[in-house]
Amino acid sequence: MVADTGKTLHADTLKPVNLPEPIAVDEDSAGGPRVVTLGRKLPVAVIDDVWRIDDEWWRARALSRMYYAVILVNGRRLTIFKDLVDGKWYHQTY
Repeated sequence: MVADTGKTLHADTLKPVNLPEPIAVDEDSAGGPRVVTLGRKLPVAVIDDVWRIDDEWWRARALSRMYYAVILVNGRRLTIFKDLVDGKWYHQTY
């Protein structure tokens, strides 16, 4: 059991987790990920899964993303997505 620290939590002390992080991705001719830069350029060996999320279309900033579960040539698995609104790529951790 965790000891009570006596501190009261406030909204300004909470920190969001698992926020998407910008990532550099070279695209293939179809717009899918070909090379991901993680300190160095690593080619995508396999695209394991692809899915699209379109949500909150009624808001001023709609959510439209194309997700890719990829395996890089070094064996690392990543979930990345392209924001279809701003055209940028992001890395998403879970």
